[in-house]
Amino acid sequence: MASIVPSHLSREGWRLEAPPTPHIERTARCSKERQGCLPDCVHRRPRLLANRSSVCERCECSLCFVCAYPVSLYTSPSGQAIEAITTHTQPRFTFAYSPYDDDMKRMARTLILEPTLTHAWFAATHRCCNGTDGLVVDVGGNFGWYTLYSLALGCKVVVFEPVPAYQEVMRLGLALNPGFASRATIYGNVVYNVPGVYTLRVPIPSKIRLKKLGMTGMDGAAGILKADWRARSYEHKAASVRIDDLVQQDVCMLKADVEGYEAQVLQTAANLLATRTVPAIQLELTRTPSSRNQTCATIKMLQQLDRLGYHFKQVTNREIDQDAPPVGQWESQGRTLPSFPSSHRPKRGGDASSRMHVAYRRDFTSFSTNLIGYRSGPPPKAPKWPSLDCAAEVA
Repeated sequence: MASIVPSHLSREGWRLEAPPTPHIERTARCSKERQGCLPDCVHRRPRLLANRSSVCERCECSLCFVCAYPVSLYTSPSGQAIEAITTHTQPRFTFAYSPYDDDMKRMARTLILEPTLTHAWFAATHRCCNGTDGLVVDVGGNFGWYTLYSLALGCKVVVFEPVPAYQEVMRLGLALNPGFASRATIYGNVVYNVPGVYTLRVPIPSKIRLKKLGMTGMDGAAGILKADWRARSYEHKAASVRIDDLVQQDVCMLKADVEGYEAQVLQTAANLLATRTVPAIQLELTRTPSSRNQTCATIKMLQQLDRLGYHFKQVTNREIDQDAPPVGQWESQGRTLPSFPSSHRPKRGGDASSRMHVAYRRDFTSFSTNLIGYRSGPPPKAPKWPSLDCAAEVA
């Protein structure tokens, strides 16, 4: 990852703050070979043109050296402080993020965000991305972790991120990875099943107290379902779009992480899911005890996905940050994720309605959880996507 500002970003007003000097140290796993670095790694000119991670990655490959704190700091045209690192994923890529986001704190130490989910993403998409020049649809892109990783795996990406500040971070990440920007399409819209212009509650970053900046709440039919209510925030308005109006091809992965309105997002992809090959979906679900209508809508979504042939694995908040396999072994290693519904619940032969209703009540025990849905082959015939208006029903 070169610590330079791409020329088109420099013209827009981006600045690279003083890049860190490479700090090379020996690892416990080094061989007995005489220690040292290739001249190209420590020569003055490459050192000035490269940040720590790129210098050390070359040295690590040759003589088992690594570098500490592989971070570059940029200032955006709007004044955002943005850090960038080289990830510890398979394959690696450059990731840009806000250092004031609490969810990025662990990632900055380990160089991988949500290791269990990221490895599951690899397992679900790497063959599709490599073999078919496939497409990923990322709804709720945030800083673009899954967008950039999908591009690193070889996919094209359609990403929806309505917050301009997060789009700015994502565009830096795209620019720092050669060839990524041309394969990504960013829409600054919310994805929602009812046309309109919607208000988002966006946390204001703070240098004093880290905030969960990804918890940008959308004021939909059930109000704002999930947000960092302690955080100072500002409002941003964005028009809604439907996935079916923009995507009419097979998709390797469809992700929806929109702080409670995943059911409405997937309803906008009803035709895609019913007629195209979509082998994997990833959802973050949020409990909505204050909105029985939205709880009912989420259960209806799960029931419909069950009818469409998806079987689910669950990644709980307790499991999401468990270590991924060593780089180089992601294809051969990995943990077995629990099923949703769990194995002691009714099997697939039972009624989808009762099965998913029980799973939501008993297997979904935390405030939020993550589901990965898998489907092989073409979509089966299924009833029309149900109405999500559950006001008259008991959730």
